[in-house]
Amino acid sequence: MPAQSRRPWLRIAVIAAVASVLPLAAASAAPAPAPQDETIELTAQRGVLSLPATPAVGVPFLGGGDLLDAAGKKAGEGYSSCLIAKIALPAELTAYCTSAFRLEKGEIHLSSLRTYTLLPGPTFKDGPMAVTGGTGAYKSARGEAKTVKQGGDPLDPSKPVSYKFTITLSA
Repeated sequence: MPAQSRRPWLRIAVIAAVASVLPLAAASAAPAPAPQDETIELTAQRGVLSLPATPAVGVPFLGGGDLLDAAGKKAGEGYSSCLIAKIALPAELTAYCTSAFRLEKGEIHLSSLRTYTLLPGPTFKDGPMAVTGGTGAYKSARGEAKTVKQGGDPLDPSKPVSYKFTITLSA
């Protein structure tokens, strides 16, 4: 008879133990929040462009300058090393370019084919770029960047040509 009187208490103890573990099991089974893509917006002010006056296939050139944040404050510097791949008429060329943007937290590296218009002065058209890696906080960076020309006059050094870069780093 004593064994029968213990069973109700044993059942209650087991139910209480299971009930106390359920919230922990439910919390550990909840999915972790998905990582978010990071978007960086910069304006590149061209300070240098070594594109020759008479371009030819296979000729390298360099372009770049300061990188500004949304408030117009200097955020770093960026340069692109390009190789002319194709010349098209009238006054247009395609270049294979790799870029490195040095920022406070590290570098972001980009790669793209860019179309340059040569008249009235050299500028490249808006287009996509691949994020191929980086250093520091960006050492495993992957994603895509887009450019949009902001303004400036390619023939007037006092009005530098600038481009807005929107870099989306994949999570």
